[in-house]
Amino acid sequence: LTHAWVAAWASTVGASERPLIATARDAHGGRLVGIAPFVVRDRRWGPVRYQALAMAGSGRAAADHLDLIVRHGHPYVAAELWRAVDRHRTWEVVDLDGLRPQSHLARLLLRRDGDWANYVTTSPCPVLLLPDAWEEYEAGLGRNLRANLGRYARKLDREAPGPVVERMVTDSHEAAATAADLARLNERSRLERGETGSFADPAMIDLHREAATRMLTAGRLRLHRLDVDGRMIAGISCFRHDDTVSFYVTGYEPEYARYGPGRRIMAAAIRSAIAEGARRFDVLRGDEAYKAAWGAEPADDDRIRYPVSGRARLARQAVRVVRTAKRLVRRG
Repeated sequence: LTHAWVAAWASTVGASERPLIATARDAHGGRLVGIAPFVVRDRRWGPVRYQALAMAGSGRAAADHLDLIVRHGHPYVAAELWRAVDRHRTWEVVDLDGLRPQSHLARLLLRRDGDWANYVTTSPCPVLLLPDAWEEYEAGLGRNLRANLGRYARKLDREAPGPVVERMVTDSHEAAATAADLARLNERSRLERGETGSFADPAMIDLHREAATRMLTAGRLRLHRLDVDGRMIAGISCFRHDDTVSFYVTGYEPEYARYGPGRRIMAAAIRSAIAEGARRFDVLRGDEAYKAAWGAEPADDDRIRYPVSGRARLARQAVRVVRTAKRLVRRG
Protein backbone atom coordinates (compact mmCIF):
# COMPACT_ATOMS: atom_id res chain seq x y z
CA LEU A 1 0.00 0.00 0.00
CA THR A 2 3.03 2.32 0.02
CA HIS A 3 3.79 4.59 -2.90
CA ALA A 4 7.23 2.92 -3.19
CA TRP A 5 5.70 -0.53 -3.76
CA VAL A 6 2.76 0.47 -5.97
CA ALA A 7 4.93 2.71 -8.16
CA ALA A 8 7.45 -0.11 -8.68
CA TRP A 9 4.62 -2.55 -9.47
CA ALA A 10 2.87 -0.13 -11.86
CA SER A 11 6.03 0.35 -13.92
CA THR A 12 6.76 -3.39 -14.22
CA VAL A 13 4.31 -6.29 -13.84
CA GLY A 14 1.31 -3.96 -13.49
CA ALA A 15 2.11 -1.80 -16.51
CA SER A 16 -0.75 -3.21 -18.63
CA GLU A 17 -3.43 -2.83 -15.96
CA ARG A 18 -5.80 0.14 -15.83
CA PRO A 19 -5.73 2.14 -12.60
CA LEU A 20 -8.97 3.10 -10.89
CA ILE A 21 -8.06 5.28 -7.92
CA ALA A 22 -10.65 7.03 -5.78
CA THR A 23 -9.72 9.65 -3.20
CA ALA A 24 -11.66 11.32 -0.40
CA ARG A 25 -10.93 14.75 1.05
CA ASP A 26 -12.15 16.60 4.08
CA ALA A 27 -14.88 19.03 3.00
CA HIS A 28 -13.59 21.84 5.22
CA GLY A 29 -9.86 21.87 4.53
CA GLY A 30 -9.36 19.59 1.55
CA ARG A 31 -7.06 17.27 3.51
CA LEU A 32 -6.72 13.80 2.02
CA VAL A 33 -8.55 11.31 4.27
CA GLY A 34 -8.84 8.19 2.09
CA ILE A 35 -7.54 6.39 -0.99
CA ALA A 36 -9.03 3.38 -2.81
CA PRO A 37 -6.11 1.93 -4.81
CA PHE A 38 -7.69 -0.33 -7.44
CA VAL A 39 -6.93 -1.53 -10.96
CA VAL A 40 -9.08 -3.20 -13.61
CA ARG A 41 -7.43 -6.20 -15.24
CA ASP A 42 -8.34 -8.62 -18.02
CA ARG A 43 -8.93 -12.21 -16.88
CA ARG A 44 -10.69 -15.38 -18.01
CA TRP A 45 -12.71 -18.27 -16.58
CA GLY A 46 -12.33 -21.12 -19.05
CA PRO A 47 -13.18 -19.72 -22.49
CA VAL A 48 -14.92 -16.62 -21.06
CA ARG A 49 -12.92 -13.40 -20.87
CA TYR A 50 -13.90 -10.79 -18.34
CA GLN A 51 -12.65 -7.72 -16.48
CA ALA A 52 -11.85 -7.92 -12.79
CA LEU A 53 -11.50 -5.25 -10.11
CA ALA A 54 -8.33 -5.89 -8.09
CA MET A 55 -6.07 -4.13 -5.61
CA ALA A 56 -3.19 -2.14 -7.06
CA GLY A 57 0.11 -3.88 -6.38
CA SER A 58 -1.48 -7.35 -6.12
CA GLY A 59 -1.54 -10.35 -8.46
CA ARG A 60 1.69 -12.12 -9.36
CA ALA A 61 3.61 -9.90 -6.96
CA ALA A 62 1.60 -11.54 -4.13
CA ALA A 63 1.26 -8.50 -1.91
CA ASP A 64 -0.46 -9.22 1.42
CA HIS A 65 -2.50 -7.33 4.06
CA LEU A 66 -4.11 -4.97 1.54
CA ASP A 67 -7.00 -2.59 2.21
CA LEU A 68 -8.41 0.82 1.53
CA ILE A 69 -6.18 3.55 2.94
CA VAL A 70 -8.21 5.49 5.53
CA ARG A 71 -6.97 8.21 7.84
CA HIS A 72 -7.54 7.46 11.52
CA GLY A 73 -10.77 8.96 12.82
CA HIS A 74 -12.58 8.78 9.47
CA PRO A 75 -14.18 5.30 9.39
CA TYR A 76 -17.13 6.48 7.25
CA VAL A 77 -14.73 7.18 4.37
CA ALA A 78 -14.48 3.47 3.41
CA ALA A 79 -18.11 3.31 2.27
CA GLU A 80 -17.78 6.60 0.35
CA LEU A 81 -14.68 5.37 -1.45
CA TRP A 82 -16.41 2.15 -2.46
CA ARG A 83 -19.44 4.04 -3.77
CA ALA A 84 -17.18 6.26 -5.86
CA VAL A 85 -15.42 3.24 -7.38
CA ASP A 86 -18.69 1.37 -7.97
CA ARG A 87 -20.07 4.32 -9.95
CA HIS A 88 -17.29 3.71 -12.50
CA ARG A 89 -17.98 -0.01 -12.80
CA THR A 90 -16.68 -1.68 -15.96
CA TRP A 91 -15.77 -4.98 -14.34
CA GLU A 92 -17.74 -8.20 -14.05
CA VAL A 93 -15.81 -9.79 -11.17
CA VAL A 94 -14.54 -8.35 -7.90
CA ASP A 95 -11.25 -10.19 -7.25
CA LEU A 96 -9.61 -8.80 -4.12
CA ASP A 97 -6.71 -10.95 -2.95
CA GLY A 98 -4.52 -10.48 0.10
CA LEU A 99 -7.01 -8.46 2.17
CA ARG A 100 -5.84 -8.01 5.73
CA PRO A 101 -7.99 -9.54 8.46
CA GLN A 102 -10.87 -7.27 9.48
CA SER A 103 -9.94 -4.82 6.71
CA HIS A 104 -12.21 -1.87 5.96
CA LEU A 105 -12.88 -3.38 2.55
CA ALA A 106 -13.72 -6.91 3.72
CA ARG A 107 -16.05 -5.65 6.45
CA LEU A 108 -17.75 -3.30 4.02
CA LEU A 109 -18.35 -5.85 1.25
CA LEU A 110 -19.30 -8.75 3.49
CA ARG A 111 -22.00 -6.64 5.16
CA ARG A 112 -23.71 -6.16 1.81
CA ASP A 113 -26.92 -7.96 0.90
CA GLY A 114 -26.52 -11.24 -0.97
CA ASP A 115 -24.05 -14.07 -0.68
CA TRP A 116 -20.65 -12.32 -0.72
CA ALA A 117 -19.49 -14.38 2.28
CA ASN A 118 -19.77 -17.54 0.17
CA TYR A 119 -17.04 -16.21 -2.12
CA VAL A 120 -14.34 -15.72 0.53
CA THR A 121 -11.28 -17.96 0.82
CA THR A 122 -8.33 -17.57 3.17
CA SER A 123 -4.56 -17.76 2.71
CA PRO A 124 -2.26 -18.58 5.63
CA CYS A 125 0.10 -15.68 6.47
CA PRO A 126 1.99 -16.69 9.64
CA VAL A 127 3.82 -14.17 11.82
CA LEU A 128 6.61 -14.24 14.43
CA LEU A 129 6.15 -12.23 17.61
CA LEU A 130 9.60 -10.92 18.53
CA PRO A 131 11.05 -10.60 22.05
CA ASP A 132 13.48 -7.90 23.18
CA ALA A 133 16.67 -9.91 22.57
CA TRP A 134 17.96 -12.41 20.02
CA GLU A 135 19.13 -14.74 22.81
CA GLU A 136 15.57 -14.97 24.13
CA TYR A 137 14.20 -15.71 20.67
CA GLU A 138 16.93 -18.27 19.90
CA ALA A 139 16.28 -20.09 23.18
CA GLY A 140 12.69 -20.71 22.04
CA LEU A 141 13.71 -22.45 18.82
CA GLY A 142 13.77 -26.23 18.48
CA ARG A 143 16.98 -27.92 19.56
CA ASN A 144 17.82 -29.16 16.05
CA LEU A 145 17.41 -25.75 14.43
CA ARG A 146 19.50 -24.08 17.13
CA ALA A 147 22.26 -26.65 16.75
CA ASN A 148 22.22 -26.50 12.96
CA LEU A 149 22.48 -22.71 12.90
CA GLY A 150 25.75 -22.88 14.79
CA ARG A 151 27.14 -26.05 13.23
CA TYR A 152 26.59 -25.12 9.59
CA ALA A 153 27.80 -21.54 10.12
CA ARG A 154 31.08 -22.82 11.58
CA LYS A 155 31.40 -25.35 8.77
CA LEU A 156 30.98 -22.67 6.08
CA ASP A 157 33.38 -20.30 7.84
CA ARG A 158 35.94 -23.10 8.02
CA GLU A 159 35.61 -24.50 4.48
CA ALA A 160 34.74 -21.43 2.38
CA PRO A 161 37.29 -20.48 -0.33
CA GLY A 162 37.36 -16.89 0.95
CA PRO A 163 35.98 -14.54 3.62
CA VAL A 164 32.38 -15.16 4.73
CA VAL A 165 30.45 -11.92 5.34
CA GLU A 166 26.86 -11.25 6.43
CA ARG A 167 25.73 -7.68 5.78
CA MET A 168 22.78 -5.41 5.05
CA VAL A 169 22.75 -3.48 1.76
CA THR A 170 22.44 0.30 2.16
CA ASP A 171 23.60 1.67 -1.22
CA SER A 172 20.94 2.26 -3.90
CA HIS A 173 23.02 0.95 -6.82
CA GLU A 174 24.01 -2.16 -4.88
CA ALA A 175 20.40 -2.63 -3.73
CA ALA A 176 19.16 -2.88 -7.33
CA ALA A 177 21.93 -5.31 -8.32
CA THR A 178 21.53 -7.40 -5.16
CA ALA A 179 17.75 -7.61 -5.64
CA ALA A 180 18.23 -8.90 -9.21
CA ASP A 181 20.83 -11.44 -8.05
CA LEU A 182 18.52 -12.53 -5.23
CA ALA A 183 15.68 -13.11 -7.70
CA ARG A 184 17.95 -15.37 -9.74
CA LEU A 185 19.09 -17.24 -6.61
CA ASN A 186 15.45 -17.74 -5.64
CA GLU A 187 14.71 -19.15 -9.08
CA ARG A 188 17.70 -21.51 -9.01
CA SER A 189 17.05 -22.79 -5.49
CA ARG A 190 13.37 -23.46 -6.26
CA LEU A 191 14.14 -25.24 -9.53
CA GLU A 192 16.66 -27.37 -7.61
CA ARG A 193 13.75 -28.51 -5.39
CA GLY A 194 11.59 -29.25 -8.43
CA GLU A 195 9.35 -26.20 -7.93
CA THR A 196 8.26 -23.56 -10.41
CA GLY A 197 9.87 -20.24 -9.63
CA SER A 198 8.23 -16.81 -9.77
CA PHE A 199 11.23 -15.10 -11.36
CA ALA A 200 11.26 -16.90 -14.69
CA ASP A 201 9.44 -13.79 -15.91
CA PRO A 202 11.94 -10.91 -16.38
CA ALA A 203 9.22 -8.43 -15.36
CA MET A 204 9.21 -9.94 -11.87
CA ILE A 205 12.97 -9.37 -11.62
CA ASP A 206 12.41 -5.78 -12.77
CA LEU A 207 9.77 -5.37 -10.04
CA HIS A 208 12.10 -6.68 -7.37
CA ARG A 209 14.92 -4.38 -8.52
CA GLU A 210 12.69 -1.30 -8.75
CA ALA A 211 10.98 -2.00 -5.42
CA ALA A 212 14.34 -2.43 -3.67
CA THR A 213 15.55 0.96 -4.88
CA ARG A 214 12.33 2.77 -3.98
CA MET A 215 11.96 1.03 -0.60
CA LEU A 216 15.56 1.91 0.27
CA THR A 217 14.91 5.58 -0.50
CA ALA A 218 11.77 5.41 1.67
CA GLY A 219 13.79 3.89 4.55
CA ARG A 220 11.84 0.62 4.42
CA LEU A 221 14.25 -1.84 2.77
CA ARG A 222 15.95 -4.53 4.84
CA LEU A 223 18.01 -6.42 2.23
CA HIS A 224 20.54 -8.88 3.68
CA ARG A 225 23.16 -10.85 1.80
CA LEU A 226 25.59 -13.64 2.69
CA ASP A 227 28.83 -13.42 0.69
CA VAL A 228 31.68 -15.85 0.19
CA ASP A 229 34.81 -14.26 -1.20
CA GLY A 230 32.74 -11.28 -2.42
CA ARG A 231 30.09 -13.40 -4.17
CA MET A 232 26.50 -13.55 -2.85
CA ILE A 233 25.48 -17.13 -2.02
CA ALA A 234 22.26 -16.28 -0.15
CA GLY A 235 20.03 -13.29 0.39
CA ILE A 236 16.75 -12.18 1.89
CA SER A 237 14.62 -9.14 1.09
CA CYS A 238 12.41 -7.65 3.80
CA PHE A 239 10.44 -4.41 4.26
CA ARG A 240 9.90 -2.40 7.46
CA HIS A 241 6.61 -0.69 8.32
CA ASP A 242 5.81 0.61 11.81
CA ASP A 243 6.82 -2.14 14.25
CA THR A 244 6.87 -4.96 11.67
CA VAL A 245 9.55 -6.33 9.37
CA SER A 246 7.96 -8.34 6.54
CA PHE A 247 9.91 -11.08 4.75
CA TYR A 248 9.28 -10.99 1.00
CA VAL A 249 11.72 -13.30 -0.80
CA THR A 250 14.84 -15.34 -0.13
CA GLY A 251 17.16 -17.52 -2.16
CA TYR A 252 20.49 -19.30 -2.05
CA GLU A 253 23.10 -20.81 -4.31
CA PRO A 254 22.31 -24.57 -4.60
CA GLU A 255 26.00 -25.53 -4.64
CA TYR A 256 26.23 -24.22 -1.06
CA ALA A 257 23.09 -26.01 0.16
CA ARG A 258 25.07 -28.33 2.46
CA TYR A 259 26.01 -25.30 4.56
CA GLY A 260 22.41 -24.21 5.23
CA PRO A 261 22.78 -20.68 3.79
CA GLY A 262 19.01 -20.17 3.69
CA ARG A 263 18.69 -20.75 7.43
CA ARG A 264 21.68 -18.55 8.15
CA ILE A 265 20.37 -15.56 6.19
CA MET A 266 16.88 -15.94 7.73
CA ALA A 267 18.47 -15.87 11.18
CA ALA A 268 20.41 -12.76 10.18
CA ALA A 269 17.20 -10.98 9.12
CA ILE A 270 15.32 -11.92 12.31
CA ARG A 271 18.30 -10.95 14.49
CA SER A 272 18.50 -7.59 12.73
CA ALA A 273 14.75 -6.99 13.16
CA ILE A 274 15.01 -7.64 16.89
CA ALA A 275 18.07 -5.38 17.17
CA GLU A 276 16.21 -2.44 15.59
CA GLY A 277 13.24 -2.89 17.95
CA ALA A 278 10.67 -4.52 15.64
CA ARG A 279 7.92 -6.43 17.47
CA ARG A 280 6.81 -8.67 14.60
CA PHE A 281 8.54 -10.54 11.79
CA ASP A 282 5.84 -11.25 9.22
CA VAL A 283 6.64 -14.26 7.01
CA LEU A 284 3.64 -13.56 4.77
CA ARG A 285 1.82 -15.90 2.44
CA GLY A 286 2.21 -19.68 2.65
CA ASP A 287 2.13 -22.30 5.39
CA GLU A 288 5.46 -23.99 4.61
CA ALA A 289 6.80 -26.13 7.44
CA TYR A 290 9.97 -24.07 7.87
CA LYS A 291 7.90 -21.07 9.00
CA ALA A 292 6.51 -23.03 11.94
CA ALA A 293 10.05 -24.17 12.77
CA TRP A 294 11.02 -20.51 13.22
CA GLY A 295 8.09 -20.07 15.63
CA ALA A 296 5.59 -18.41 13.33
CA GLU A 297 2.05 -18.29 14.68
CA PRO A 298 -0.99 -18.86 12.42
CA ALA A 299 -2.72 -15.89 10.79
CA ASP A 300 -4.77 -15.49 7.60
CA ASP A 301 -5.54 -13.07 4.81
CA ASP A 302 -8.78 -13.08 2.83
CA ARG A 303 -9.60 -13.27 -0.84
CA ILE A 304 -13.00 -12.15 -2.12
CA ARG A 305 -13.74 -13.33 -5.64
CA TYR A 306 -17.31 -12.35 -6.42
CA PRO A 307 -18.96 -12.47 -9.87
CA VAL A 308 -20.97 -9.27 -10.21
CA SER A 309 -22.63 -9.84 -13.60
CA GLY A 310 -24.93 -12.68 -14.60
CA ARG A 311 -22.53 -13.66 -17.39
CA ALA A 312 -19.66 -13.97 -14.92
CA ARG A 313 -21.75 -16.10 -12.55
CA LEU A 314 -22.69 -18.46 -15.38
CA ALA A 315 -19.07 -18.70 -16.51
CA ARG A 316 -17.91 -19.48 -12.96
CA GLN A 317 -20.59 -22.15 -12.55
CA ALA A 318 -19.69 -23.72 -15.90
CA VAL A 319 -16.02 -23.94 -14.93
CA ARG A 320 -16.94 -25.57 -11.60
CA VAL A 321 -19.13 -28.14 -13.38
CA VAL A 322 -16.34 -28.99 -15.84
CA ARG A 323 -13.78 -29.36 -13.02
CA THR A 324 -16.14 -31.61 -11.06
CA ALA A 325 -16.75 -33.75 -14.14
CA LYS A 326 -13.00 -34.12 -14.72
CA ARG A 327 -12.47 -35.23 -11.12
CA LEU A 328 -15.24 -37.82 -11.44
CA VAL A 329 -13.73 -39.13 -14.69
CA ARG A 330 -10.30 -39.47 -13.07
CA ARG A 331 -11.89 -41.45 -10.22
CA GLY A 332 -13.61 -43.72 -12.71
